[in-house]
Amino acid sequence: MMIPKNGITPRYVISAFKRRLWYIVVPFFVLSTGVVTFLIQAPRAYKSSTLILVQPQEIPADYVMSTVTTDPTARLNTLKEQALSRPRLEEIILKYDLYSDVRAQNTMFDAVEGMRKYVDVQVRETRGRNREPGSFEVSFEGNDPVKVRNVTAAIASLFIEDNLRLREMQATGTSDFLERELNRMKEVLRQREELVRKFKEENMGLLPEQMENNHRILAQLQQQLDGINANMQQIEDRKVLLQSQLNRIDSLQPVIASPAPQSDARTDLMSLDELRRQLESLRSRYSERHPDVVRLTATIEKREQEHTTASSDADASESSRVPQLTEAERVVLSQREDLVTQLRLIDRELHALRGEKEKVQTEVEAYRRRIEEGPRIEQMFVDLRRGYDEAVRNYQSLLEKQLQAKLAENLERTQKGEQFRVLEPANLPHKPHKPDVMKTLAMGFMLALGCGMGLGYLREWMDGAFYDGKELETVVDLPVLISVPEVKTKAECRWDRIKTMGTAGVVVSMASVLFYALFVLWKMDPSVFPIPLG
Repeated sequence: MMIPKNGITPRYVISAFKRRLWYIVVPFFVLSTGVVTFLIQAPRAYKSSTLILVQPQEIPADYVMSTVTTDPTARLNTLKEQALSRPRLEEIILKYDLYSDVRAQNTMFDAVEGMRKYVDVQVRETRGRNREPGSFEVSFEGNDPVKVRNVTAAIASLFIEDNLRLREMQATGTSDFLERELNRMKEVLRQREELVRKFKEENMGLLPEQMENNHRILAQLQQQLDGINANMQQIEDRKVLLQSQLNRIDSLQPVIASPAPQSDARTDLMSLDELRRQLESLRSRYSERHPDVVRLTATIEKREQEHTTASSDADASESSRVPQLTEAERVVLSQREDLVTQLRLIDRELHALRGEKEKVQTEVEAYRRRIEEGPRIEQMFVDLRRGYDEAVRNYQSLLEKQLQAKLAENLERTQKGEQFRVLEPANLPHKPHKPDVMKTLAMGFMLALGCGMGLGYLREWMDGAFYDGKELETVVDLPVLISVPEVKTKAECRWDRIKTMGTAGVVVSMASVLFYALFVLWKMDPSVFPIPLG
């Protein structure tokens, strides 16, 4: 092992470099030349990119709420799948004549699959708490810079057009769905209105909003009934008073024979009125051919004939006796006739009041039944109205949503909603994206130099010879008393000079070959070198 133990000195490095020159130079030259040759022969891949800005909605969301509520990231993935679909890529490939060799040797499917590998979509900026994309970059790699730029612009246009179409389709779909639901709810509302209308018609007077009016009418009818009862009571009192006056007149005229028949006639008349009322009651329940109705009708006709005959006889008797009565008797008889007439009028008035009382009582009972049925009808109406009110609320809600959807649809059609806008157009690449010449060269030269130095160090480490007395002393730990230098002949010296010149010539040749390769690489693409080589 020839590595000195007391450290590596510059003198040792120089001597080792001279001894292991070929172990260093040859690997460096081979690897460097190989890297440059690879860069010369490697196909150039150009990359063009465009930056697309996700522009927010222009109209404030407080005025018009967009119906496109999908996640922007998810929508961007959807647009990417649409833009990179096979029909779209086939159209682009045919339009710009891409991958002609692949299409000639294989199929269009292989060309499409190959193109997808070189299309990239990356989100560059995000915004908001949800990290929504604020802008994204579309890039494409290819061999022709002009075609790469045109294809990148075409793909960006697909993203913009598909985004507008997708948003408009979603807005239109939402609007159409709400319109169908609105028509359906309108039909439901019409049915509920028809049910409410029929219920009101069938229960007119029993509805909850009519209960207050029913109570008021019932109170008025009750007051009217009380007034009728009070009026009948007053008339009854008058009748009693007139009857007492008539009885007193009859008691003051015992000599007059005519009052008795008059009293009997009045009694017969009252009985006749009662029979008529009974006949009316029977007719309300039975037909005219009913036995009771027939019998009572005959009785009334007979009593009317008897009353007519008695009245004629009484008038004849009075007319024959009047000339025989005194003035006082005629006055008393006139008063008695007036009392009888008043009693008849009172009977008729009582009869009318009784009929009116029965009518009012019937109405009172009808309104009482309405009020009693009120809670049940109210509960039924509340249940029916609840469904109607719910249908109205749903209809109003759908109507408002449908209006908002129409506004959102117009927003998308006029391109006032969120949209994609090209912020940086597709650039024309002036130098290849792959391979990276400067980076590859730097890494290749470093690798070549490392391999050469490593191989030289390995050979030096494996060499067991000693080239200096100091090196021997470090190994055997003994002093070197004397060292004999190498004595060369003239022929050996001449050979050493030849080898040195040959070595220099080979090194210069290698350097020339390497620089020539670099020159060829620069001539192929001068833009890859930051400093011109020529």
